[in-house]
Amino acid sequence: MTDSNAAPIQVRMTTALRAPTHSLAWCGAEAGVFKAQGIDVTFPVIETTGPEAVHGLARGEWDFCQTGTLPVVENFLNGGDAVVLFRNAVQHDNLCIALRPGLKSLAELDGKKVGVLSDATSGQTGINARLTIEKTGATATYVGLGGYGNIYKALIAGEIDAGPLPLHLRFAGERQYGWSIFSLAFGGAIPSVFATTRKLIATNRELVLRVAQGFICTVHTFKTHPDVYIPLLQRFLQVNERELVADQVQFYLPLFPQVPRMALSAEGLQSIRNTFAKTYPAAHRLQEADFTDSSIVDELEHSGFIARRYGEQSA
Repeated sequence: MTDSNAAPIQVRMTTALRAPTHSLAWCGAEAGVFKAQGIDVTFPVIETTGPEAVHGLARGEWDFCQTGTLPVVENFLNGGDAVVLFRNAVQHDNLCIALRPGLKSLAELDGKKVGVLSDATSGQTGINARLTIEKTGATATYVGLGGYGNIYKALIAGEIDAGPLPLHLRFAGERQYGWSIFSLAFGGAIPSVFATTRKLIATNRELVLRVAQGFICTVHTFKTHPDVYIPLLQRFLQVNERELVADQVQFYLPLFPQVPRMALSAEGLQSIRNTFAKTYPAAHRLQEADFTDSSIVDELEHSGFIARRYGEQSA
C-alpha cells in the first residue's frame, strides 16, 4: 500500500523516441497514474535515441527509460549494468521503411541516403533498417536525424531517399506522398523495452517495484479508458489529427500486455546474437537473463497485483 501522507518519491525517466510503443511512461505520468503509486515522475529530456537513453542510465542522468532491446544488450556486452524490466508490446510489425517517390524497391537504395534515428550500428531502428537493406545487396549511406518526425520531414523535403517510420507516420506519408513501403527485417521479434539498472534494483528494489506498479497500472488504464489517452498521445506524438491517433490507440489496445514479461522468441534471441556476433565474440553465448531481470514482474504477478487490476482475469 502507498502511504498517501508520504511525500512523492522523485524519479527521472526518458524515452528514446516518439512512438506509441514508447509512450506509456510519459502518458502514465501525465495522467497521474504514477503519482497514485507515490511516484513523482519527471522527464529531463524526451526522444533521446535508443543508445543515448541507455548511456544516460549509465551516467545517472535518469533512472528508467523506454528504449530498444539492442542498446541494452550492447551495454551488457560492454560490461554495463543496464537491464530490461519489461517489453513495451507483444510481437508486431510497428515499423516500416518508406522510400521517396520514384523508388520502388529496397535494392534501389544502393548508394542512396537513408535517415535513421542515431546510427546504423548501435541504434535498434538503424540496425534494423541497415540489415533490411543489406539483404537486398544494397549498400546505403546512413545519417542520424534524431527522431521519426525529422525523418518524415526529410523524406518530404527530398533530403533523404528512405527512412524507417512508425505506423502513424507511415499511414500519413503513404496517403499524402505515395511513398513505397517495406517491412523491416526483424519485424517485431526484437521489442522496445522499459529499462533501468541492476544497481537500482539491488539498492532500492521497493522503488523499482513502485515504478513497475505505475507502469502496469498505466497499461490497465490505457486498455480500460482509452479515450483518456488519445489527447495525451496526440501531445506525445505531436500529431494534431485526433482521428489518426485514435486509430493508433485502437491498434495498440490488444498489443500492450497485461503481464509485460520480456519472453523473447527463439527467433528474437538469435537475431540479437547475430546482430552483435561480428563485434562481440561473447554475443554467441547471449541468454535473455544476461540483459533482462524478470524478478520484478514475477513478484507483481505472483502477489496478485496484476490480477487484481484486471478483476482477477487471467493475464
